Amino acid sequence: MARVGTQNYAAWQQSMFWVAWLSLLVPGYFIGYGFTLVGSLVLGGYNDTVDLVLVLIMGTALIELLLIAIYTFTRYWHGESSFSRLLLWLALGAFGIPLAALLGCVYSYAKLTLHII
Repeated sequence: MARVGTQNYAAWQQSMFWVAWLSLLVPGYFIGYGFTLVGSLVLGGYNDTVDLVLVLIMGTALIELLLIAIYTFTRYWHGESSFSRLLLWLALGAFGIPLAALLGCVYSYAKLTLHII
């Protein structure tokens, strides 16, 4: 399979990509911390339903962040994607995935523990 053409990114685009790509570490750290915190309860024998749901939500968010990081890195490295599309994916990873995980965790905690929804 032959490639039609590769992107040549300007220097400012390269530096902006790496800053945005490394910014995925910030939500990854907080989601990972929550995953290990609640996961230690689950592994310790405290098997409440809300804890299992929170571990699943945060584990899924971590996997999605990892997949976005791998996808954008490979597309950038091979020059197979436009710069705006790469930034859109990185914005989804830095803001969209953590927001969705946060809303899912708050909703499930309110539904399963507080019984307010």
